Amino acid sequence: MSIVETLILILLLSQMAPAGQAPAVETQPAVFQTTPAGILLPNQCADVDFAALGLTCSEAEPCPSFLELSAVEALGPKLVVSGNVHTSSTTLQSVLLFSEDSGASWREAHPRIQAGALESMQFIDFATGWISGQSSLGLPRDPFLLLTTDSGRSWRKVDIYAESRVGVIESFAFQSTRKGWLVVDNRGSGEAGKYEFYETQTGGTSWELREISSRIPKAAQAEARSEPAGARLRVDEKKGLYRVEVRSGNGWREVSSFKLKLEDCKPNP
Repeated sequence: MSIVETLILILLLSQMAPAGQAPAVETQPAVFQTTPAGILLPNQCADVDFAALGLTCSEAEPCPSFLELSAVEALGPKLVVSGNVHTSSTTLQSVLLFSEDSGASWREAHPRIQAGALESMQFIDFATGWISGQSSLGLPRDPFLLLTTDSGRSWRKVDIYAESRVGVIESFAFQSTRKGWLVVDNRGSGEAGKYEFYETQTGGTSWELREISSRIPKAAQAEARSEPAGARLRVDEKKGLYRVEVRSGNGWREVSSFKLKLEDCKPNP
């Protein structure tokens, strides 16, 4: 056997799985195609802790659930839409959808966060963005940000607190890809003050507490973004459509429309 043939054999053997073990399969996020009938999103209720949420859903009597989309950003043909799945009484999961073809197809860009609700979104440029959120177990608690640096294809979750605490992100804004601030409303926590003002110089990967007060800090009021949103999400209830529109002059121009349906929330039998 020649040296080249020996090297090829070694390479092939190194890529084989050990005996009795199947080769690793790399799973890819499901892609949902937009059709006239709409997109049917899986509910993923197998991951829901019904007892913790105070729900009594069953296979025979599923809990009716609803999709609520809260924020959108349009980056050319790329669209990012965030929100949550909820029942009439509680939030089940966060939902973060991403499209690279103006809404012709979608995939979930981040694993669903149990009892998580996604709120406001900001992109500072075509690559870097943030979404605020919190857990909805009991009082709103455990505020966090999702961060992206690849136009919304992938996201990283950053908790504001190291331990579980009551609080919700009241507002946030970034002046650059590194510098930003946020205000946490900690009412119900029993701690002094109500508003906690944090700053970051690391793009949101770490935060430093600067001020606690009974009013929204002046620094946040002064730096709050005043420019109008560049994109908005409008619900066409008559046709059952979500419409994504971008600002065009003094008006709005539609760039995508789609239907989303949700499976009923049934626990595993």
